[in-house]
Amino acid sequence: MGRRWTRERRIKNPTLKNLLGPRFWLLWLGLGLLRLLIMLPFPIQLAIGRVAGRLLYHLAPKRVSVARRNIEHCFPEQSAKQHEQLTRQHFEALGIALFETGLSWWGSDRKIAPLLREINGLEHLQAAQAEGKGVILLCAHFTDLEIASRMLLPHASFAAVYRQMNNPLLEYVTAAGRNLHTEEAIPKDNIKRMIKLLRSGRTIWFASDQSYKKKNSALIDFFGQPARTATVVPMISRAGKALVIPFNIARVGNGYRIDILAPWDRYPSGDDIADTRRYNQVIEEQIKQVPEQYLWAHKRFKGTPGFKY
Repeated sequence: MGRRWTRERRIKNPTLKNLLGPRFWLLWLGLGLLRLLIMLPFPIQLAIGRVAGRLLYHLAPKRVSVARRNIEHCFPEQSAKQHEQLTRQHFEALGIALFETGLSWWGSDRKIAPLLREINGLEHLQAAQAEGKGVILLCAHFTDLEIASRMLLPHASFAAVYRQMNNPLLEYVTAAGRNLHTEEAIPKDNIKRMIKLLRSGRTIWFASDQSYKKKNSALIDFFGQPARTATVVPMISRAGKALVIPFNIARVGNGYRIDILAPWDRYPSGDDIADTRRYNQVIEEQIKQVPEQYLWAHKRFKGTPGFKY
């Protein structure tokens, strides 16, 4: 299985012909069902998503353990009961994320537009784009990040940076969805393409807050705990001569709020560690607003000395 999956992973630009074999039928069925379900009223989608998340909580004990461990590590001052409550709420958010992702790929503008109840700081991004400046629209891995691109796109153009999927069918569908609703979908390893776009005055949508152990990474505090973190953002900003504008999306009730911050001044500072710590601090403030919506199921502290999942 491992060897077969490695060969599939290496398929470049997979076509439907590559992806119609029996091994993909169940996934095609799930994608088709999701496409039908996003036609339901959004409050019903939220309710079904929460139920799906509760089911996932019971079916994915390893991921539950990862999420709980992360939460305990980041919020040591909270009780075990609070940790468990937040873990369960996070899995409900993961269930809702299925519908948010489906909406972002296949939902109509007419259906999605009313869900954006508030957008703050849009003038920062629009001003930078009007002046022809390259912009790194810096975000983090929240469960509703996928739908953020659809909600922001009518107000500003950008290319989306993404991590390629191991599953070739999911890679095909994800790339197709993002290419359809953004200027371009860029694999996260294609740094040269990012820099080229930034130097031409374009905007890239980028999140680099997940665990990263390769070159251009360091142990940097996240909620007061050392976490292996990529330090590539200041490097890309410097090479692309680009502004960095942080933004965040939060699901509030049956709608969403987007907050776009002012461009960071004195950035990059020349100290990539300090610049990355600044990024983590912004993420921490965003998490405090909607803690269940951060991607706790990811092994954020993987590679940290002395830490085990």
